[in-house]
Amino acid sequence: MVLSWENIDQLEDFKITYLLYQEGKNIEQISKIRNMKIDDVNRDIIKYKQFLNHIRNNNKTIIDILLEEDKDSRIDIINSLNENELNNVKKLLYKRILVEKNVEDFMILLWICGELKDCRLLDIVHTYSKHPHGGVRRMAYSAMGKLGSDKSIDYLHKGLIDAKPQVRQYAAKSLCKIGNEVTLKKLKNLINNPNEKEYVKRAFLEAIDILENIKNKN
Repeated sequence: MVLSWENIDQLEDFKITYLLYQEGKNIEQISKIRNMKIDDVNRDIIKYKQFLNHIRNNNKTIIDILLEEDKDSRIDIINSLNENELNNVKKLLYKRILVEKNVEDFMILLWICGELKDCRLLDIVHTYSKHPHGGVRRMAYSAMGKLGSDKSIDYLHKGLIDAKPQVRQYAAKSLCKIGNEVTLKKLKNLINNPNEKEYVKRAFLEAIDILENIKNKN
């Protein structure tokens, strides 16, 4: 994994610190250049070395690392990647998601799709909104909201009437961001269902409020 000043706008702070270290600057010099405490400089260097070691150990891919980490760490890793590294993640992700059998890992892979916010992943996310496992469908609908494409609206409308209440909830949350007038009509009809779970109704109401406010502003 090669760090470069060419991508400095995309680099996290700890990578910029490590670039200076890689160029031969000592800790004190980096501290002055970056206006950081020495302890913070050391932390940045350790953080990057740990990340490298993660990837090198046991020939693990970046996808393997992301699957092992908790949510906050996954976000940190994704945010630390430059453009070339992100493109590599997307290629590996696409290949892995086609063959993944473990449901928990499958859900994380769909979560990663959403975090990457690349609409080229839409087709595969849409496909798995039809998965037999409710958790997988839930994460597919969540990813659609993060990807933010109106191409997902019809899929999300189906999610509003999914058999699993959590899936319906997540579909509504995603429609807050990309819903339209058809969405509003569907939500207003569904909110009157006396058998609907209260937390799902709250998600429906939130989506209605947000979409009506957007409509009134236009």
